Amino acid sequence: MYINALMVQSVTFATLGDVVNRFFSIIVGISAVVIALLWIPIAIGFFSEDERRRYDSKIRAKYAALGTVIYVLAITGTIYALAYYVVTGV
Repeated sequence: MYINALMVQSVTFATLGDVVNRFFSIIVGISAVVIALLWIPIAIGFFSEDERRRYDSKIRAKYAALGTVIYVLAITGTIYALAYYVVTGV
């Protein structure tokens, strides 16, 4: 009886881990779509005939790249880890 209870508990943990991994995969997929949609207007500006619009696209691309990096760092928890290290020193 004890072995069956242990097997059920291990299956529950595996299922919970699968749910967490699936949730993380969904978040990453949604984030990729959002970032791609935000980059579309900048990409369109690069192919414009107007010099001013191309110049504006280059400036916006710098800000978008910085924003994308910050967003990825926030999603992966790197910003939290850096802040935790700065505050606690551990």
